[in-house]
Amino acid sequence: MDAWQSLIDAQQPVHGGRPAPTLATGEHLAVIHAEGEEAGDYLQGQLTVDLKAVDEGAHRAAMHLSLKGRGLVSLRIARQDGGYLLLVPAGQTEATVRCLEKYRLRAKVSFRPDLEVRVAQLAGGVDATLAAAGLPTPGPGQAAHRDGVSVLRYAHSDHALIVAAGPLLATHWQALAAERALTDGAGARYQDILAGEGQIQAGAEDLFLPQVLNYDVLGGVSFKKGCYTGQEVVARMHFKGKLKQRMAAFHYRGPALAPGQSLRNDQGCAVAEVVDAAPGEPDPALLAVVRLDHEGDLFLDDQPLQVEPIALPYELPKPKA
Repeated sequence: MDAWQSLIDAQQPVHGGRPAPTLATGEHLAVIHAEGEEAGDYLQGQLTVDLKAVDEGAHRAAMHLSLKGRGLVSLRIARQDGGYLLLVPAGQTEATVRCLEKYRLRAKVSFRPDLEVRVAQLAGGVDATLAAAGLPTPGPGQAAHRDGVSVLRYAHSDHALIVAAGPLLATHWQALAAERALTDGAGARYQDILAGEGQIQAGAEDLFLPQVLNYDVLGGVSFKKGCYTGQEVVARMHFKGKLKQRMAAFHYRGPALAPGQSLRNDQGCAVAEVVDAAPGEPDPALLAVVRLDHEGDLFLDDQPLQVEPIALPYELPKPKA
């Protein structure tokens, strides 16, 4: 058993979300390195995000789309020495590499999953905790790297991801954990829901345009950078279309929900799809893409979920008339 797993087993993190400030183990995410002299040019033609901002130090969410413009996989991306750091939902590593390599041909880029690197998530009081731990403190939406540790700061909420080899991350654990509730990967996903940050999970592939998951607000999709897979559909919706649904966050009461699951109104009509859901206290939390004209409760089959909206930490564009 490695030092990291021994540490986590000894700490006994609670399952699911708790009110911030929290420190969450990051087994909900896996790490891939994109390397090679043409990595930037290649990814620029595959991902929704404009890598110019990433190359200048930003941390962004991004998608790789189908030809229909729907997300097949999603990731968080930051620049690092020799290439790019990609964080993907756990269990989606192979699918992500397969998607990104589909058009590689002779491009000088490779994708290397890294099982030795671990992730932790801070929610609440991020600056003070990072400083106390002697770690870099990037500004909102930025990434910083020092002495083998990468810190990726969310743009619109007081959350950050810390990425490092397990033994190195373990050396900072006591300082990071001070006066915080310790949770597991489900707790990290719970905090992502509160932050309005959605990713493509297994079961929800090829369902969502990036704008539907609010990537246009989060800086995860560019309408100016030029061609990438699915770009024509995304641009057409942005410039000429009218979105009929958007991602929203809720607390709810009911059973565990799976990504891609359809939710209905009180008439039995499908009005939403689950992006992600996570247990937590006092109630579980849910990200769902919901029709803009829907009002009232959401139902799983005929069971009401007793949803209570969670205010997102960013402002959504007003629907087009």
